[in-house]
Amino acid sequence: MYELFITFLLGIVLGWLIFRRKREIKPIQSESSTDIEQLSRALAHEIRNPLNTIQMNLQLLMEELKADERNAKRLSRMADELKRLDVILKSFLDFTRLPTPKFEKIQLNEFIGNVISIFRPGSKGILIETSLASGIPAIRADRTLLTEVIHNLLQNAIDASPEGGKIIAETGKSEFGVYFAIADQGEGIPPELIDKIFQPYFSTKSSGVGIGMAVVKRIVEAHGGRIWIQSRIGSGTRVVVELPIR
Repeated sequence: MYELFITFLLGIVLGWLIFRRKREIKPIQSESSTDIEQLSRALAHEIRNPLNTIQMNLQLLMEELKADERNAKRLSRMADELKRLDVILKSFLDFTRLPTPKFEKIQLNEFIGNVISIFRPGSKGILIETSLASGIPAIRADRTLLTEVIHNLLQNAIDASPEGGKIIAETGKSEFGVYFAIADQGEGIPPELIDKIFQPYFSTKSSGVGIGMAVVKRIVEAHGGRIWIQSRIGSGTRVVVELPIR
């Protein structure tokens, strides 16, 4: 009964949103990429607002029916799916509203060391080592966005690592400027999938949304940098980010 009620309610909300937006959408050929991005972002916002309302009311229903074990389990499953949908929407919004970088002088070695020290307690027993080259010149970057890049790469490396595995974070100089890399000892990525890693909504994780690496690529490119992946099946993966010296 309650599953039907929630499904019906979701159908009404999504149907209303689609009907409302159809009146505003021109043929796709006449829309600029900026217009489409703004429209998509607005649609995601409008979906998220009623979604929050549904989640709150579902929580109230769960409180009222907690003595009814059968229905409580059904409601719990629906709540989990709503949370998953909320994560997908949040990831989409993060991808479409990437802020303009606020550049400041950053010492790369010190910065990466600080980010890793904060990240290390949540590394699930995976060892994180550093190999930081000396004489790395300062770069200009957005601290918040660069932190997001490193966090994302470290989390991917942890997710890919076997129990008791090791991750190496390294820095160095290159003809392009400077680089940092995160390498794991996981199973590696099949060659035919490497080019797809940076595509939105593509993920090699069963529970992944597929936005993280697309956001990472946009951040790196907003810094005038470039990113690529080196991987071998059975040997692990190394992600390299190169940034210019400014």
